[in-house]
Amino acid sequence: MINSRKGYDERVNAGRAIPLAPERDLDDDPAMMVQEQIARIKFLDEKSSIRDRKVLDLGCGTGFNFAYAKEKLGSKEVTGVDISSSAIAYAKKIYPAGSFLQGDICSQNFDCGNGIWDTVICCEVIEHVDQPQALLDTIHRHLRHSGVGFVSTPNRPVFSLGFEPSPVNHTHVKEFTLDEFRSMLEEKFSKVEIWGQRFTNDRLFKMQQSIVARNIKDYRLLGEWYWQDSVRRIWKTLRCEPLQRLWGGGLKYSHGDFAFANPVTQDSIWLCAFVVK
Repeated sequence: MINSRKGYDERVNAGRAIPLAPERDLDDDPAMMVQEQIARIKFLDEKSSIRDRKVLDLGCGTGFNFAYAKEKLGSKEVTGVDISSSAIAYAKKIYPAGSFLQGDICSQNFDCGNGIWDTVICCEVIEHVDQPQALLDTIHRHLRHSGVGFVSTPNRPVFSLGFEPSPVNHTHVKEFTLDEFRSMLEEKFSKVEIWGQRFTNDRLFKMQQSIVARNIKDYRLLGEWYWQDSVRRIWKTLRCEPLQRLWGGGLKYSHGDFAFANPVTQDSIWLCAFVVK
């Protein structure tokens, strides 16, 4: 069940990026949230290579960052940590060669090797915790002096059209604006560089925004019933969404449909930050 204080759901497929075809090449996986993350990790590697690097993945979820970083990008070592026991169990099952640990990454007592990691990844996690500064403390103390942290989060004015609580993901505790995100990071790190992740195709961006606007209307109408799976299935059926998808409609994209902009543009759906101690 949902733990509202921690901002996570023990069900593996609830609010997490999960490969729909883990036996296939991740670059071709049909899950859009997986494709969003592949775009990020490829961008990280382009800006700060993780080849032959020791990588710590905080909030690793279903573990596919491990497979991508090791098999595609040549990382030396990748360890994933998540608070969810079901997510870690899934990651160990699908990627048996991986190193995955269950732990509270916001705890002051969390220690996965302080000061030894070349790269610390924390993608789409900080919006799920009620102590974001504690999470940033964890990133800071685990990075080696010359290491690079990579932190991403939804850009609230675009991702959720500024609506709170998020109409997109019910496990988001707090989404941030660019200024809020930058302020938090600059309190902890000596260098902060923020990029915006955006669609290269304006049609995809407009479709994403229209879906969020529709979700907001649904949430206002249904309240917390909006997050009940059975209610959502019925509601979507009444709106003929399954038929639309069957006929090829709906939002579909891959990692190649994204670009990264600095300075952050007004159509940036996510914020991606490089940080150093």
